[in-house]
Amino acid sequence: MPSRRGVARESARAIVGIAGIGVAALAIAGATWLPLPSFTVTPPSSNVAPVPTAQERTCPGPLLTLASNSNAATGAAAFAPPTAVYGTNTGADVQTRPLTPVDDTQGESNGSPVTLTVPAPAGSAKPPLVGAAQSQQASLEDFAGLAAASCDEAQADSWLVAGATTLGQTSLVLLSNPSTVPATVDLSVYSESGAVTAPGATGIVVAPGTQRIVPLAGLAPSAAAPIVHVVAQGGRVVASIEQSDIVGIDPHGVELVGPTAAPSPHLVIPGVVIRSLAALQSAQGGEGYSSDLPAVRVFVPGTSPATVRVGALGEKGTSMGNSYSATVKPGIATEIPLDHLSDGTYAVTIDSTQPLVAAARTSTVSGKAQDFGWFVATEPVDDTVLAAVPPGPGAVLHFANSGEDGPSATVKVTVTGTTKTLVVPSGGSAGITILAPGTYSVTGAKGLYVSTSLTGKGLVTSFPVNPPGPLASTIEVYPK
Repeated sequence: MPSRRGVARESARAIVGIAGIGVAALAIAGATWLPLPSFTVTPPSSNVAPVPTAQERTCPGPLLTLASNSNAATGAAAFAPPTAVYGTNTGADVQTRPLTPVDDTQGESNGSPVTLTVPAPAGSAKPPLVGAAQSQQASLEDFAGLAAASCDEAQADSWLVAGATTLGQTSLVLLSNPSTVPATVDLSVYSESGAVTAPGATGIVVAPGTQRIVPLAGLAPSAAAPIVHVVAQGGRVVASIEQSDIVGIDPHGVELVGPTAAPSPHLVIPGVVIRSLAALQSAQGGEGYSSDLPAVRVFVPGTSPATVRVGALGEKGTSMGNSYSATVKPGIATEIPLDHLSDGTYAVTIDSTQPLVAAARTSTVSGKAQDFGWFVATEPVDDTVLAAVPPGPGAVLHFANSGEDGPSATVKVTVTGTTKTLVVPSGGSAGITILAPGTYSVTGAKGLYVSTSLTGKGLVTSFPVNPPGPLASTIEVYPK
Protein backbone atom coordinates (compact mmCIF):
# COMPACT_ATOMS: atom_id res chain seq x y z
CA MET A 1 0.00 0.00 0.00
CA PRO A 2 1.57 3.33 -1.08
CA SER A 3 2.69 5.67 1.67
CA ARG A 4 1.32 9.11 2.18
CA ARG A 5 4.58 10.58 0.93
CA GLY A 6 4.38 8.55 -2.32
CA VAL A 7 0.80 9.61 -2.92
CA ALA A 8 1.73 13.24 -2.42
CA ARG A 9 4.68 12.90 -4.76
CA GLU A 10 2.55 11.34 -7.52
CA SER A 11 -0.16 13.97 -7.02
CA ALA A 12 2.41 16.74 -7.41
CA ARG A 13 3.67 15.19 -10.61
CA ALA A 14 0.11 15.01 -11.99
CA ILE A 15 -0.53 18.63 -11.11
CA VAL A 16 2.71 19.70 -12.81
CA GLY A 17 1.80 17.64 -15.90
CA ILE A 18 -1.65 19.17 -16.11
CA ALA A 19 -0.17 22.64 -15.75
CA GLY A 20 2.29 21.89 -18.55
CA ILE A 21 -0.50 20.75 -20.82
CA GLY A 22 -2.40 23.94 -20.01
CA VAL A 23 0.61 26.10 -20.82
CA ALA A 24 1.08 24.27 -24.14
CA ALA A 25 -2.59 24.69 -24.99
CA LEU A 26 -2.39 28.41 -24.22
CA ALA A 27 0.69 28.71 -26.42
CA ILE A 28 -1.04 26.96 -29.32
CA ALA A 29 -4.17 29.09 -28.88
CA GLY A 30 -2.08 32.23 -28.79
CA ALA A 31 -0.34 31.28 -31.98
CA THR A 32 -3.71 30.66 -33.56
CA TRP A 33 -5.52 33.77 -32.32
CA LEU A 34 -2.80 36.39 -32.18
CA PRO A 35 -1.56 37.98 -35.45
CA LEU A 36 1.87 36.86 -36.50
CA PRO A 37 4.36 39.17 -38.21
CA SER A 38 4.25 38.87 -42.00
CA PHE A 39 6.64 39.66 -44.84
CA THR A 40 5.73 39.83 -48.54
CA VAL A 41 7.72 40.64 -51.65
CA THR A 42 6.10 41.90 -54.89
CA PRO A 43 7.99 40.47 -57.87
CA PRO A 44 9.18 43.14 -60.28
CA SER A 45 7.12 43.33 -63.46
CA SER A 46 6.26 45.71 -66.26
CA ASN A 47 3.36 46.15 -68.65
CA VAL A 48 4.26 45.84 -72.31
CA ALA A 49 1.85 47.05 -74.99
CA PRO A 50 2.32 45.16 -78.27
CA VAL A 51 3.32 47.42 -81.14
CA PRO A 52 0.64 47.54 -83.88
CA THR A 53 1.69 45.64 -86.96
CA ALA A 54 0.85 46.26 -90.58
CA GLN A 55 -2.79 45.78 -91.57
CA GLU A 56 -3.65 43.31 -94.36
CA ARG A 57 -6.81 42.93 -96.43
CA THR A 58 -7.34 40.44 -99.25
CA CYS A 59 -9.77 40.97 -102.14
CA PRO A 60 -11.32 37.73 -103.52
CA GLY A 61 -10.40 38.51 -107.11
CA PRO A 62 -12.27 38.22 -110.43
CA LEU A 63 -15.50 36.40 -111.14
CA LEU A 64 -14.99 32.88 -112.46
CA THR A 65 -16.91 30.83 -115.00
CA LEU A 66 -16.89 27.05 -115.38
CA ALA A 67 -16.33 25.21 -118.66
CA SER A 68 -15.78 28.44 -120.53
CA ASN A 69 -13.91 26.65 -123.33
CA SER A 70 -13.32 23.15 -124.61
CA ASN A 71 -9.85 23.01 -123.08
CA ALA A 72 -11.18 23.70 -119.59
CA ALA A 73 -14.27 21.56 -119.39
CA THR A 74 -13.96 21.15 -115.64
CA GLY A 75 -11.92 24.20 -114.70
CA ALA A 76 -12.72 27.70 -113.53
CA ALA A 77 -11.59 30.70 -115.54
CA ALA A 78 -11.58 34.44 -114.97
CA PHE A 79 -12.78 36.48 -117.95
CA ALA A 80 -12.05 40.05 -116.76
CA PRO A 81 -10.50 41.75 -113.72
CA PRO A 82 -12.59 43.46 -111.02
CA THR A 83 -12.15 47.08 -109.93
CA ALA A 84 -10.88 47.58 -106.39
CA VAL A 85 -11.09 50.73 -104.27
CA TYR A 86 -8.97 51.07 -101.15
CA GLY A 87 -7.45 53.63 -98.82
CA THR A 88 -6.11 54.33 -95.34
CA ASN A 89 -6.30 57.11 -92.77
CA THR A 90 -2.53 57.46 -92.46
CA GLY A 91 -1.78 58.70 -95.95
CA ALA A 92 0.71 55.87 -96.40
CA ASP A 93 0.98 54.07 -99.72
CA VAL A 94 -1.03 50.87 -99.82
CA GLN A 95 1.19 48.03 -100.96
CA THR A 96 -0.45 45.53 -103.32
CA ARG A 97 0.59 41.90 -103.80
CA PRO A 98 -1.23 39.56 -106.22
CA LEU A 99 -1.96 36.00 -105.14
CA THR A 100 -1.58 33.09 -107.52
CA PRO A 101 -4.95 31.53 -108.49
CA VAL A 102 -3.63 27.99 -108.92
CA ASP A 103 -7.00 26.55 -110.02
CA ASP A 104 -7.79 29.32 -112.55
CA THR A 105 -7.21 27.95 -116.04
CA GLN A 106 -6.55 31.48 -117.28
CA GLY A 107 -3.79 31.94 -114.73
CA GLU A 108 -3.35 35.61 -113.92
CA SER A 109 -4.13 36.93 -117.41
CA ASN A 110 -7.58 38.22 -116.39
CA GLY A 111 -6.82 39.34 -112.88
CA SER A 112 -6.14 37.62 -109.57
CA PRO A 113 -6.84 38.01 -105.86
CA VAL A 114 -4.88 40.87 -104.31
CA THR A 115 -3.54 41.37 -100.79
CA LEU A 116 -3.31 44.98 -99.60
CA THR A 117 -0.82 45.91 -96.88
CA VAL A 118 -0.67 49.16 -94.91
CA PRO A 119 2.33 49.61 -92.58
CA ALA A 120 1.69 50.77 -89.02
CA PRO A 121 2.64 54.42 -88.47
CA ALA A 122 5.89 54.85 -86.54
CA GLY A 123 5.39 55.66 -82.87
CA SER A 124 1.63 55.13 -82.95
CA ALA A 125 -0.18 52.91 -80.44
CA LYS A 126 -3.07 52.40 -82.84
CA PRO A 127 -3.07 50.43 -86.10
CA PRO A 128 -4.02 52.23 -89.31
CA LEU A 129 -7.60 52.13 -90.53
CA VAL A 130 -8.08 50.42 -93.88
CA GLY A 131 -11.07 50.39 -96.21
CA ALA A 132 -11.11 48.15 -99.28
CA ALA A 133 -13.72 46.62 -101.58
CA GLN A 134 -14.09 45.44 -105.17
CA SER A 135 -16.87 45.21 -107.75
CA GLN A 136 -17.40 43.62 -111.15
CA GLN A 137 -20.29 43.43 -113.59
CA ALA A 138 -20.61 40.43 -115.88
CA SER A 139 -22.48 40.65 -119.20
CA LEU A 140 -21.83 37.29 -120.86
CA GLU A 141 -24.53 35.32 -122.67
CA ASP A 142 -24.76 32.72 -119.90
CA PHE A 143 -23.23 34.62 -116.98
CA ALA A 144 -24.46 38.08 -116.01
CA GLY A 145 -25.00 40.25 -112.96
CA LEU A 146 -23.29 42.61 -110.51
CA ALA A 147 -21.04 41.32 -107.72
CA ALA A 148 -19.21 43.33 -105.08
CA ALA A 149 -17.26 42.19 -102.03
CA SER A 150 -15.27 43.64 -99.18
CA CYS A 151 -11.56 42.90 -98.93
CA ASP A 152 -11.20 41.10 -95.60
CA GLU A 153 -8.68 40.03 -93.00
CA ALA A 154 -7.64 36.39 -93.05
CA GLN A 155 -9.34 34.24 -90.40
CA ALA A 156 -8.89 30.83 -88.85
CA ASP A 157 -12.65 30.28 -88.49
CA SER A 158 -15.45 31.63 -90.70
CA TRP A 159 -19.00 30.82 -91.83
CA LEU A 160 -20.28 31.11 -95.40
CA VAL A 161 -24.08 31.35 -95.58
CA ALA A 162 -24.89 31.46 -99.29
CA GLY A 163 -24.85 29.44 -102.47
CA ALA A 164 -26.79 26.54 -104.00
CA THR A 165 -25.96 23.52 -106.17
CA THR A 166 -29.41 22.71 -107.53
CA LEU A 167 -30.22 22.76 -111.26
CA GLY A 168 -28.81 25.92 -112.87
CA GLN A 169 -26.96 27.01 -109.71
CA THR A 170 -23.15 27.06 -109.58
CA SER A 171 -21.26 27.79 -106.36
CA LEU A 172 -17.49 28.00 -105.89
CA VAL A 173 -15.71 28.23 -102.53
CA LEU A 174 -12.70 30.56 -102.83
CA LEU A 175 -9.87 30.12 -100.31
CA SER A 176 -7.12 32.78 -100.37
CA ASN A 177 -4.02 32.44 -98.21
CA PRO A 178 -2.14 35.76 -97.93
CA SER A 179 0.22 34.49 -95.22
CA THR A 180 3.76 33.13 -95.55
CA VAL A 181 2.94 29.62 -94.26
CA PRO A 182 0.72 26.90 -95.75
CA ALA A 183 -2.88 26.71 -94.56
CA THR A 184 -4.65 23.38 -94.12
CA VAL A 185 -8.39 23.96 -94.50
CA ASP A 186 -11.31 21.78 -93.42
CA LEU A 187 -14.76 22.51 -94.86
CA SER A 188 -17.80 21.32 -92.91
CA VAL A 189 -20.84 21.46 -95.20
CA TYR A 190 -24.49 21.44 -94.10
CA SER A 191 -27.70 21.66 -96.07
CA GLU A 192 -31.46 21.47 -95.67
CA SER A 193 -30.92 17.73 -95.10
CA GLY A 194 -28.31 18.15 -92.35
CA ALA A 195 -24.58 17.49 -92.29
CA VAL A 196 -23.10 16.48 -95.64
CA THR A 197 -20.50 13.71 -95.78
CA ALA A 198 -18.09 15.13 -98.31
CA PRO A 199 -14.88 13.27 -99.22
CA GLY A 200 -12.23 15.81 -100.13
CA ALA A 201 -13.64 18.51 -97.85
CA THR A 202 -10.84 18.17 -95.29
CA GLY A 203 -7.11 18.61 -95.49
CA ILE A 204 -7.24 21.12 -98.36
CA VAL A 205 -3.76 22.64 -98.57
CA VAL A 206 -3.61 26.28 -99.63
CA ALA A 207 -0.01 27.26 -100.26
CA PRO A 208 1.31 30.66 -99.13
CA GLY A 209 0.33 33.49 -101.48
CA THR A 210 -2.19 31.42 -103.45
CA GLN A 211 -5.93 30.94 -103.93
CA ARG A 212 -7.69 27.58 -104.22
CA ILE A 213 -11.08 27.13 -105.91
CA VAL A 214 -13.37 24.35 -104.62
CA PRO A 215 -16.61 23.65 -106.58
CA LEU A 216 -19.32 23.22 -103.95
CA ALA A 217 -21.26 20.75 -106.13
CA GLY A 218 -18.42 18.28 -105.71
CA LEU A 219 -18.98 18.36 -101.93
CA ALA A 220 -22.76 18.86 -101.66
CA PRO A 221 -24.62 18.10 -104.91
CA SER A 222 -28.25 19.23 -105.25
CA ALA A 223 -28.14 21.37 -102.10
CA ALA A 224 -30.69 24.18 -102.11
CA ALA A 225 -29.43 25.89 -98.94
CA PRO A 226 -25.81 25.01 -98.16
CA ILE A 227 -23.85 26.32 -95.18
CA VAL A 228 -20.03 26.07 -95.19
CA HIS A 229 -17.93 26.25 -92.02
CA VAL A 230 -14.30 27.03 -92.88
CA VAL A 231 -11.58 26.16 -90.37
CA ALA A 232 -7.92 26.80 -91.22
CA GLN A 233 -4.79 25.60 -89.42
CA GLY A 234 -1.32 26.98 -89.98
CA GLY A 235 -1.92 30.01 -92.17
CA ARG A 236 -5.24 31.83 -92.09
CA VAL A 237 -7.45 32.25 -95.14
CA VAL A 238 -9.96 34.67 -96.61
CA ALA A 239 -12.98 32.58 -97.59
CA SER A 240 -15.85 33.53 -99.90
CA ILE A 241 -18.47 31.96 -102.15
CA GLU A 242 -19.20 32.86 -105.75
CA GLN A 243 -22.73 31.87 -106.77
CA SER A 244 -24.26 32.18 -110.23
CA ASP A 245 -27.68 31.21 -111.55
CA ILE A 246 -28.96 30.35 -115.02
CA VAL A 247 -32.52 29.36 -115.95
CA GLY A 248 -32.67 27.64 -119.31
CA ILE A 249 -30.31 29.77 -121.36
CA ASP A 250 -30.96 33.01 -119.47
CA PRO A 251 -28.53 34.14 -116.74
CA HIS A 252 -30.29 35.15 -113.51
CA GLY A 253 -27.44 36.76 -111.63
CA VAL A 254 -24.11 36.33 -109.90
CA GLU A 255 -22.82 37.24 -106.44
CA LEU A 256 -19.64 37.15 -104.34
CA VAL A 257 -20.36 36.51 -100.65
CA GLY A 258 -17.91 36.81 -97.79
CA PRO A 259 -18.21 35.42 -94.25
CA THR A 260 -21.21 36.29 -92.11
CA ALA A 261 -20.97 37.24 -88.43
CA ALA A 262 -19.92 34.55 -85.95
CA PRO A 263 -22.65 32.45 -84.28
CA SER A 264 -24.67 34.58 -81.86
CA PRO A 265 -28.19 34.69 -80.39
CA HIS A 266 -28.56 38.25 -81.74
CA LEU A 267 -27.67 39.15 -85.33
CA VAL A 268 -28.24 42.24 -87.46
CA ILE A 269 -28.30 42.41 -91.27
CA PRO A 270 -28.32 46.07 -92.35
CA GLY A 271 -29.39 47.36 -95.76
CA VAL A 272 -31.44 44.47 -97.17
CA VAL A 273 -32.70 45.83 -100.50
CA ILE A 274 -35.96 44.56 -102.05
CA ARG A 275 -36.82 45.72 -105.58
CA SER A 276 -39.36 44.74 -108.28
CA LEU A 277 -41.04 42.30 -105.91
CA ALA A 278 -44.39 42.36 -107.73
CA ALA A 279 -42.74 41.35 -111.02
CA LEU A 280 -40.88 38.51 -109.33
CA GLN A 281 -44.03 37.25 -107.63
CA SER A 282 -46.06 37.30 -110.82
CA ALA A 283 -43.36 35.26 -112.58
CA GLN A 284 -43.58 32.46 -110.02
CA GLY A 285 -46.95 31.11 -111.16
CA GLY A 286 -47.87 28.08 -109.09
CA GLU A 287 -44.30 27.14 -108.17
CA GLY A 288 -44.66 28.25 -104.56
CA TYR A 289 -42.02 30.27 -102.73
CA SER A 290 -38.94 30.17 -104.96
CA SER A 291 -35.33 31.24 -104.47
CA ASP A 292 -36.05 34.51 -106.31
CA LEU A 293 -38.20 35.80 -103.43
CA PRO A 294 -36.80 37.39 -100.23
CA ALA A 295 -35.76 34.99 -97.47
CA VAL A 296 -33.36 34.63 -94.54
CA ARG A 297 -31.19 31.51 -94.36
CA VAL A 298 -30.34 30.49 -90.78
CA PHE A 299 -28.32 27.68 -89.24
CA VAL A 300 -27.94 26.57 -85.60
CA PRO A 301 -24.54 24.87 -85.17
CA GLY A 302 -25.31 23.54 -81.68
CA THR A 303 -27.32 20.52 -80.56
CA SER A 304 -30.53 22.16 -79.27
CA PRO A 305 -33.43 23.51 -81.35
CA ALA A 306 -33.91 27.28 -81.39
CA THR A 307 -36.92 29.55 -81.37
CA VAL A 308 -36.05 32.26 -83.86
CA ARG A 309 -37.70 35.64 -84.33
CA VAL A 310 -36.86 37.64 -87.46
CA GLY A 311 -37.75 41.33 -87.58
CA ALA A 312 -37.59 43.64 -90.60
CA LEU A 313 -37.43 47.36 -89.87
CA GLY A 314 -37.70 49.71 -92.82
CA GLU A 315 -35.29 52.57 -93.48
CA LYS A 316 -36.67 56.04 -94.13
CA GLY A 317 -39.17 55.95 -96.99
CA THR A 318 -39.91 52.25 -96.46
CA SER A 319 -42.97 50.73 -94.81
CA MET A 320 -42.63 49.52 -91.22
CA GLY A 321 -41.79 45.94 -92.16
CA ASN A 322 -42.87 42.78 -90.37
CA SER A 323 -41.75 40.04 -87.99
CA TYR A 324 -41.52 36.28 -88.48
CA SER A 325 -41.11 33.39 -86.05
CA ALA A 326 -39.89 29.85 -86.59
CA THR A 327 -38.53 26.85 -84.72
CA VAL A 328 -35.20 25.83 -86.20
CA LYS A 329 -33.67 22.38 -85.78
CA PRO A 330 -29.94 22.23 -85.03
CA GLY A 331 -27.57 21.15 -87.78
CA ILE A 332 -30.09 21.80 -90.56
CA ALA A 333 -30.09 24.84 -92.86
CA THR A 334 -33.47 26.57 -92.79
CA GLU A 335 -34.88 29.39 -94.90
CA ILE A 336 -37.49 31.75 -93.45
CA PRO A 337 -39.49 33.54 -96.19
CA LEU A 338 -39.86 37.32 -95.88
CA ASP A 339 -43.19 37.03 -97.64
CA HIS A 340 -45.02 40.07 -96.25
CA LEU A 341 -42.56 42.79 -97.22
CA SER A 342 -42.85 45.33 -100.01
CA ASP A 343 -40.23 47.12 -102.07
CA GLY A 344 -37.84 49.07 -99.88
CA THR A 345 -34.72 48.76 -97.73
CA TYR A 346 -34.74 47.01 -94.36
CA ALA A 347 -32.56 46.26 -91.36
CA VAL A 348 -33.22 42.62 -90.51
CA THR A 349 -32.74 41.56 -86.89
CA ILE A 350 -32.58 37.93 -85.78
CA ASP A 351 -33.06 36.91 -82.15
CA SER A 352 -32.71 33.28 -81.16
CA THR A 353 -32.68 31.11 -78.06
CA GLN A 354 -29.49 29.49 -79.42
CA PRO A 355 -26.44 30.95 -81.23
CA LEU A 356 -26.84 30.82 -85.00
CA VAL A 357 -25.51 32.21 -88.28
CA ALA A 358 -27.62 33.90 -90.94
CA ALA A 359 -27.78 35.83 -94.21
CA ALA A 360 -30.61 37.25 -96.34
CA ARG A 361 -31.18 36.85 -100.09
CA THR A 362 -33.20 39.01 -102.49
CA SER A 363 -33.57 39.31 -106.27
CA THR A 364 -34.46 42.03 -108.75
CA VAL A 365 -35.61 42.04 -112.37
CA SER A 366 -35.88 44.65 -115.11
CA GLY A 367 -36.96 43.43 -118.53
CA LYS A 368 -34.73 40.48 -119.36
CA ALA A 369 -32.08 41.46 -116.83
CA GLN A 370 -32.24 39.65 -113.48
CA ASP A 371 -29.84 39.51 -110.57
CA PHE A 372 -29.75 38.45 -106.92
CA GLY A 373 -27.86 39.62 -103.85
CA TRP A 374 -26.79 38.17 -100.52
CA PHE A 375 -26.77 40.32 -97.37
CA VAL A 376 -24.70 38.93 -94.48
CA ALA A 377 -24.93 39.68 -90.78
CA THR A 378 -22.29 42.19 -89.69
CA GLU A 379 -20.33 43.00 -86.54
CA PRO A 380 -20.83 46.37 -84.79
CA VAL A 381 -18.16 48.87 -85.79
CA ASP A 382 -16.00 51.23 -83.77
CA ASP A 383 -16.54 54.98 -83.55
CA THR A 384 -14.41 55.61 -86.65
CA VAL A 385 -14.24 53.34 -89.68
CA LEU A 386 -13.24 53.60 -93.33
CA ALA A 387 -15.86 52.46 -95.84
CA ALA A 388 -14.70 51.72 -99.38
CA VAL A 389 -17.34 52.04 -102.10
CA PRO A 390 -16.37 50.48 -105.46
CA PRO A 391 -17.92 51.43 -108.82
CA GLY A 392 -21.54 50.47 -109.34
CA PRO A 393 -25.04 51.94 -109.62
CA GLY A 394 -27.10 53.27 -106.71
CA ALA A 395 -24.46 53.04 -103.98
CA VAL A 396 -25.82 53.45 -100.44
CA LEU A 397 -24.15 53.15 -97.04
CA HIS A 398 -26.58 51.57 -94.55
CA PHE A 399 -26.52 51.95 -90.75
CA ALA A 400 -28.58 49.98 -88.22
CA ASN A 401 -28.85 50.94 -84.54
CA SER A 402 -30.08 47.93 -82.56
CA GLY A 403 -30.05 49.72 -79.17
CA GLU A 404 -33.78 50.10 -78.59
CA ASP A 405 -33.37 52.11 -75.37
CA GLY A 406 -30.16 53.95 -76.21
CA PRO A 407 -29.68 57.35 -77.82
CA SER A 408 -29.79 58.11 -81.52
CA ALA A 409 -26.46 58.07 -83.31
CA THR A 410 -25.23 61.04 -85.35
CA VAL A 411 -22.98 59.71 -88.08
CA LYS A 412 -20.70 61.86 -90.23
CA VAL A 413 -19.51 60.56 -93.62
CA THR A 414 -16.56 62.46 -95.12
CA VAL A 415 -14.71 62.28 -98.42
CA THR A 416 -12.32 64.86 -99.95
CA GLY A 417 -13.36 67.50 -97.43
CA THR A 418 -17.12 67.13 -97.92
CA THR A 419 -19.13 65.86 -94.95
CA LYS A 420 -22.69 64.54 -94.79
CA THR A 421 -24.51 63.99 -91.51
CA LEU A 422 -27.00 61.19 -90.86
CA VAL A 423 -29.07 60.53 -87.74
CA VAL A 424 -29.68 56.85 -87.02
CA PRO A 425 -32.55 56.55 -84.52
CA SER A 426 -32.39 54.22 -81.56
CA GLY A 427 -33.73 50.84 -82.63
CA GLY A 428 -33.88 52.04 -86.23
CA SER A 429 -31.89 52.25 -89.43
CA ALA A 430 -30.94 54.82 -92.08
CA GLY A 431 -28.98 55.04 -95.31
CA ILE A 432 -26.94 57.67 -97.10
CA THR A 433 -26.50 57.82 -100.88
CA ILE A 434 -22.91 57.72 -102.16
CA LEU A 435 -22.47 59.60 -105.41
CA ALA A 436 -18.97 58.49 -106.42
CA PRO A 437 -16.64 55.55 -105.76
CA GLY A 438 -14.02 56.18 -103.10
CA THR A 439 -12.97 55.61 -99.51
CA TYR A 440 -15.19 57.38 -96.99
CA SER A 441 -14.34 58.23 -93.39
CA VAL A 442 -17.24 57.44 -91.04
CA THR A 443 -17.28 58.85 -87.49
CA GLY A 444 -19.84 58.57 -84.69
CA ALA A 445 -20.71 55.00 -85.68
CA LYS A 446 -19.74 53.17 -82.48
CA GLY A 447 -21.96 50.11 -81.96
CA LEU A 448 -23.74 50.47 -85.32
CA TYR A 449 -24.05 47.77 -87.97
CA VAL A 450 -22.93 48.97 -91.41
CA SER A 451 -23.12 47.66 -94.96
CA THR A 452 -22.92 48.90 -98.55
CA SER A 453 -25.36 48.09 -101.36
CA LEU A 454 -25.22 48.72 -105.11
CA THR A 455 -28.51 48.53 -107.01
CA GLY A 456 -29.63 49.34 -110.55
CA LYS A 457 -32.06 48.07 -113.15
CA GLY A 458 -31.89 44.32 -112.85
CA LEU A 459 -28.74 44.59 -110.66
CA VAL A 460 -28.19 44.16 -106.92
CA THR A 461 -25.25 43.33 -104.65
CA SER A 462 -24.10 44.04 -101.10
CA PHE A 463 -21.17 43.59 -98.72
CA PRO A 464 -20.52 44.32 -95.04
CA VAL A 465 -18.43 47.04 -93.42
CA ASN A 466 -16.84 45.26 -90.45
CA PRO A 467 -14.44 46.46 -87.75
CA PRO A 468 -10.82 45.27 -87.80
CA GLY A 469 -10.01 42.13 -85.85
CA PRO A 470 -9.17 42.50 -82.14
CA LEU A 471 -5.62 43.46 -81.28
CA ALA A 472 -3.48 41.90 -78.58
CA SER A 473 -4.03 43.41 -75.12
CA THR A 474 -1.33 44.71 -72.79
CA ILE A 475 0.94 41.94 -71.45
CA GLU A 476 2.40 41.90 -67.91
CA VAL A 477 6.00 40.64 -68.12
CA TYR A 478 7.97 39.17 -65.17
CA PRO A 479 11.79 39.02 -65.48
CA LYS A 480 13.43 35.64 -65.11
